[in-house]
Amino acid sequence: MILQGRLAKKKRKDVCKMEKITMNLQPDVDKYDIHRLQQALHDMGHSDELTVTLESADAHQADPIINLLNENGFDHQIKGSHDGKSIYIHARRKPH
Repeated sequence: MILQGRLAKKKRKDVCKMEKITMNLQPDVDKYDIHRLQQALHDMGHSDELTVTLESADAHQADPIINLLNENGFDHQIKGSHDGKSIYIHARRKPH
């Protein structure tokens, strides 16, 4: 589930109760978005996954997001959309 500028949580009904969290930060990333991301990272469990969506034209705005992920012990991977309009940052907590 993707909500424009909002945090969406989708629970899966499997044994590990993993949550998939999606943040759509289009068109711009501001301080409020970084604060929401920081809160979401704090609330994430060890098996949860996070996907952050940005416009590819604003890829330079990914730097504070990536820094926040690194500071909070998350592995991440950046992928582009097939149409070239968006980038996705997929993140999970680093295993202990």
